[in-house]
Amino acid sequence: MASKDLVRARFNRNDGMPTNKEGFPQTTKAQQYHHLVTLAWELSRRGLRAVVDLPLKTDPVLVVPRTASAVRVMACLHRGTWLYTWGRGSGQRVPVTADDAADRVWEVAQ
Repeated sequence: MASKDLVRARFNRNDGMPTNKEGFPQTTKAQQYHHLVTLAWELSRRGLRAVVDLPLKTDPVLVVPRTASAVRVMACLHRGTWLYTWGRGSGQRVPVTADDAADRVWEVAQ
């Protein structure tokens, strides 16, 4: 088995880690993008406009425009768990897998 195949086999375990078409783990930014687009679709279903911003030198962010100021949501990996965050407090984050994740962000954006 070639060394590339050994590396690929190591990452193809059923651990839920997203992989690219070659079977290697996605980059962190690609995973962040995936989570943010998923959230954007959920917010759109609730009638809320959301835009995924892909800055060149920083992490992707979901921008939810509102009258006062935009809500900026990031997807962060914290202690092995992906979270949506929109501030620094413990009440300003929710696991991406939480059933109420989109509802929580929707409430903040009102």
